[in-house]
Amino acid sequence: MIFSFVPHNKKLPSRFAFYSFILLFCTKFDNLKSHKMKRAFFAITLIITVLSTSAQINQGQWMVGGNVNFSSQKQGSAKETHINFTPDAGYFFINNLAGGLHMNISSDKPDGGDATTFFTVAPFVRYYFLPAGQQVNIFADGSYGFGSGKVGGNSASINYYEIMAGPAVFLSPHTALEFSLFYKSLGGKFYEGGGSDRWNAFGVNIGFQIHLGEGSGGAKKK
Repeated sequence: MIFSFVPHNKKLPSRFAFYSFILLFCTKFDNLKSHKMKRAFFAITLIITVLSTSAQINQGQWMVGGNVNFSSQKQGSAKETHINFTPDAGYFFINNLAGGLHMNISSDKPDGGDATTFFTVAPFVRYYFLPAGQQVNIFADGSYGFGSGKVGGNSASINYYEIMAGPAVFLSPHTALEFSLFYKSLGGKFYEGGGSDRWNAFGVNIGFQIHLGEGSGGAKKK
């Protein structure tokens, strides 16, 4: 992959916000165990933030993306496999403000046990705080989802609400890498009997978005 480097000093404030978030992100990202991996992660971050880009977040544009993760966990002889796929699509109704749909498909499969699968759909609203043209922007995203969870042959309803926020790093005018912190609260019949009305989760996400369309909110030609 070839990158072109063009200085953009006017965008330094957004970079400082991004670096501050990365430091917080790495305190939660415990999988970066070795010093080499941490140095590589920061090197990639520095390279990304000096790219010359122009964010596509204007009225009339689309965003399509999501994230995929896979993990395998082991404790003694017990082993579990986790797969999660979260696609999304949204439309910018006005500059910096998009609405759309998150989907989530996930599976947890312990060795010798029944798989637990989830399927949810969640309308969302997302806002970018900085003007279009910033190579690093800050976003906040809120959603309310519903669907079902299934263990073996038994299924039950799920509902949840989620908020997340963090920087979006535009690798090009049409592609962005996203880092975010999230809070998620889950409920419904699937979680009844667990000793609490709702299950609450806090964590980190890494996602990718493709921004499409010319839009109508950019600068007008003279």
